[in-house]
Amino acid sequence: MEKNVKAELLVVDDHSLILEGICRVVNKMPEAIVANAVTSGKRAVELIEMRDYDAYILDISIPDMSGFELMAKIRELNEQARIVVNTMHEEIWMVNRLVQCGANAVILKASAHTELVAAIRNVLKGGTYTCSRFASISQKLNAVPAGLQVKNAPTRRERDVLEAVAKGLNTHEIAGLLKISENTVETFRKRLISKFGAKNAIDMVVKAVAQGWIKLD
Repeated sequence: MEKNVKAELLVVDDHSLILEGICRVVNKMPEAIVANAVTSGKRAVELIEMRDYDAYILDISIPDMSGFELMAKIRELNEQARIVVNTMHEEIWMVNRLVQCGANAVILKASAHTELVAAIRNVLKGGTYTCSRFASISQKLNAVPAGLQVKNAPTRRERDVLEAVAKGLNTHEIAGLLKISENTVETFRKRLISKFGAKNAIDMVVKAVAQGWIKLD
């Protein structure tokens, strides 16, 4: 009789103790096993470029690479990837950003290990999962009028302009940087102000930072 094939997972967390803890929990599950566990985002990219995994457990705060960048890379290679985010961050802007990035499941590091097991089982079945604490934060997020709907999210080019504005560049400088006309820059700027429901460019940047679209150095 053929044995059940276990789902293979990639786990990424820069804290070795947390990584070990996750591995212990997963490897006790009858339906899953950790195929690879790494503390580096760059090493994770090397692995996902070589092979596919049934699911991914990621931390967002990875020193050598943004967890959001890693999620984007995984999605680039596999749009149907099942991603569980295990994070210590529970700020409103983080909740918003994770929702926008399409995480299949989100749990907080302070959650019980049963939440991790539930998250893995749900995503392996093609579902989603949110730990109880994160779910309550998400409900608060839905009440925040400044939050952007995904359908109204900035495009990649609009985010380029947004980041340039946040750095203090003027229209002429942005046009030169992005190799587009100044009129196009102004069009993007007006569109962004409208999307964020901002009063002006400064208000737009403040709201974009609060919602996790950009970070100020």
